[in-house]
Amino acid sequence: MEQTDKLAKHGIQPEIVEVVERLDEQHIFTTKTLGFLIHPTILSSLSSRGMPSDNLAHLKIADIGTGTGIWLLDVAKTLPPTCQLVGFDVTSSSFPPPDSLPPNVSFALQDMHQPFPESEIGSYDLVAVRFVSSATSRTEWKATIRNLMTLLKPSGGWLQWIDSCNFSLYSSVPGTSRRACQEIYDGLDPFRQSEDLVIGLMMREGRVSVNRDEIWRDLGLVDVHEDVFSSDRLQDGPGLRLRETGTRNVIECFTGCLQSLVSAEARDGNGWTRDKIKRLEEAAMEEIETGVYHTLDQVCIIGRKGEKGLIEES
Repeated sequence: MEQTDKLAKHGIQPEIVEVVERLDEQHIFTTKTLGFLIHPTILSSLSSRGMPSDNLAHLKIADIGTGTGIWLLDVAKTLPPTCQLVGFDVTSSSFPPPDSLPPNVSFALQDMHQPFPESEIGSYDLVAVRFVSSATSRTEWKATIRNLMTLLKPSGGWLQWIDSCNFSLYSSVPGTSRRACQEIYDGLDPFRQSEDLVIGLMMREGRVSVNRDEIWRDLGLVDVHEDVFSSDRLQDGPGLRLRETGTRNVIECFTGCLQSLVSAEARDGNGWTRDKIKRLEEAAMEEIETGVYHTLDQVCIIGRKGEKGLIEES
């Protein structure tokens, strides 16, 4: 999964090991929260094109920041085997073994901020992005979307971006402390406050809307729509413990970012030390065990490449 975000811009690379289990757990948590892999509006639009016998049979789909490829592989199960699905990421460390893949699924190394190969330009019906950053500024987001729009088929290709924001903590048992979890989250305030953020796990929206949909329209996308689902709509099934697992994963992500802050050269860690982080993480896991859990707003924004295509910057 991509981590080219605001932390990296400050010379801090999150010490987050891309554990396969954690990436897959995040996928399960998010998919159950949203209730879909591909937004229904996109599926309806793609299904209505061409002759009925040709509907969805030859789609080409890109998954950006694919990680383990679990989203792409789940999508492949829902579509005809004649579709082509490609996963892109900056590292192949989490890619599944090639011999385990269906013939129509492949993976490639690619930084989403860099130009894509000419062979990929204008060839995709859908470009899907999920959780590629922890705090993304307005300027960076616009540049990334511009680059991804080059992949879309003219006048019809869709972009789907799923991410999260507005982290909050709650208790499910009276008298439960949330102090350690909250202190970890609050420790990332310097990155949360210093730029014009529009999306990402560490972002908290204020009273004024960030107008993500207007950014997309200004770039030339049409039929733009944003859905926001709260993760508290997720209901655990027997033995799943998805809410607990999701909270552990988020806290591990935050502590990884804090560890990187301490490790960065010429930085004092803003009062953070590895020992302090370790103690807080242990305390946070105990809090989660006693019933503390988080909620997030899961944001899905979609848009279609219009007849005018990409609008150049003035």
